[in-house]
Amino acid sequence: MSEQIASSDHETADRTPAAIASPANAPVTKDGAERQKLIRKLVALLIVFGAVVLTLYVWSVLERHPRTDDAAARANVVGIVPRARGQIVKLAVQDNQLVKQGDLLFEIDPADYEQALDRAKSALAALDQQIEIGRAQDEELKFGVKAAEAGVQRATAQLKQSEDTLHRLEPLLPKHFATAEQVDEARTKVAVAAQEVATEEQKLNQARAQLSQLQTLLAQRPGAVAAVKQAELDLSYCKVTAPFAGRVINLNISGGAYASIGMPVFSLLDTTKWYVVANFREAELRHMAPGSPATVYLVSAPNQRFRGKVQGIGWAVKPEGEIDLPPAGVPYVKRELNWVRVAQRFPVRIEVENPDPNLFRMGASAVAIIDGPPAR
Repeated sequence: MSEQIASSDHETADRTPAAIASPANAPVTKDGAERQKLIRKLVALLIVFGAVVLTLYVWSVLERHPRTDDAAARANVVGIVPRARGQIVKLAVQDNQLVKQGDLLFEIDPADYEQALDRAKSALAALDQQIEIGRAQDEELKFGVKAAEAGVQRATAQLKQSEDTLHRLEPLLPKHFATAEQVDEARTKVAVAAQEVATEEQKLNQARAQLSQLQTLLAQRPGAVAAVKQAELDLSYCKVTAPFAGRVINLNISGGAYASIGMPVFSLLDTTKWYVVANFREAELRHMAPGSPATVYLVSAPNQRFRGKVQGIGWAVKPEGEIDLPPAGVPYVKRELNWVRVAQRFPVRIEVENPDPNLFRMGASAVAIIDGPPAR
């Protein structure tokens, strides 16, 4: 009995510390849970606040530095148009080949133009020979003109003398101081003298015409020289060279094709200057101006950054659904209700300052970012 009482007292003693400790631990666990709940709420509020601040910051950056992925790389493309016609006898390039300025692209058969040059040179040589002959005869022709002038003067003097004699004899005939034979003889001398004057004047005109022929030949020489130069220029057009460094594109012909004046044979892409045409929404245009710095990324090389500057902003685009009308037509307003109004986009040309010729291709997709207003 005493052992049971001692055992129960021992068990009671063992349970007493736990029983005493459990009421004290209950408030401590409740306060910790409330504290953890408060911390979770604060963290959630901080996350929401940070997201709002980050959203406002990103919106501010995008508002001040607009960007668009509706952009493409561009370069100037020039059609290679021959200035001579004929069969292409030599094609010196291939499609997509890189050429330097002055490199031979193709050559047109020069046979016709060589013949034209030979004819022009022959005509000039013949004209020069005639001029030399005329210069050799110049002194003789001048002497002939002077002799003809002297003959005209002599014949004119004889005519005047004969006319004066006739005028003196005719009044004396009625008074019988002169005979009819004398008057007839005087009249014959007048007629002969007049014929002599006409003959001498004809000789003078012929001499002057021969003398003026040299001046005519000299006046014709500049035209003959110009004809030779034009023929040489036409012959030079048979060899078509690259007007600038670039790449041959759209080459779809072979040697033997016929080239026509004014018809492009293929095109040449100017690789010396690249730019990006980016389409920005009309509300974003106020944040840019010609000269604004820009950043360009190519979709094919997203890790490579290219610098650029705005060269110009488009001032006109054709509205979607517009009907073409004559200049004096009444403006057309389409009657329909658009529930969603889409902002118009305008092209902005960005000149690339450090293009990589191995990455930039005509029409390549790009991303453009306007870094700020133009530097002053």
